[in-house]
Amino acid sequence: METSQTWSVPALAIIILLAVVPVYLLVRSWRQRARLSAAERAEIAGSPLTRLQKSAWWGLGAGVATLGTVSVLLNVYGVAEYWGNDQFRLKVLAIFIIGLAACASFLVGAVRLGGDASRLDERDRKVMSQAGAFQTAFIIVTMAIWLVTMGERFHDTGAVPMVYLYLMFGSVVLINFIAQSVGILVGYWLGERFGQA
Repeated sequence: METSQTWSVPALAIIILLAVVPVYLLVRSWRQRARLSAAERAEIAGSPLTRLQKSAWWGLGAGVATLGTVSVLLNVYGVAEYWGNDQFRLKVLAIFIIGLAACASFLVGAVRLGGDASRLDERDRKVMSQAGAFQTAFIIVTMAIWLVTMGERFHDTGAVPMVYLYLMFGSVVLINFIAQSVGILVGYWLGERFGQA
């Protein structure tokens, strides 16, 4: 058991550092651009939110609310109750699916094509393309936390109960949507500070 604890902390630190690399490279690329003047920043700050920004805020809210609700239910009732009680499991699953559908609909609604040809301008497309770096980092950190935690908790038994695999998958899917929204919002924030190239 001591051997497991000896390697797990450095392993978690290395995985988290690897997750930070894409975000660091993205931020560094933005920071190398010329800063906007105070007048330009004031003009941008005074402009209304874009459709993509609004959708990202709504998607972030839906994702965090869903993840929080499911987490509270699992902490209050326990994982054993979730796995053993079909009715409770179906309720939690319904909350998960509704939250997932809400996250997806907000982001898909913002980027869908049709009607007015293209709803996204060049800046929106650039922000969307760079949001993937945040998704990658968030997912790697989430997986690292799950794997190290489960490895430590079930080290003596040598097997992880199946219920945790379901919970890990669900949390990663929700974190993916949350991270995309965060990446979009951070992309706009960096653009407001450093301008678009």
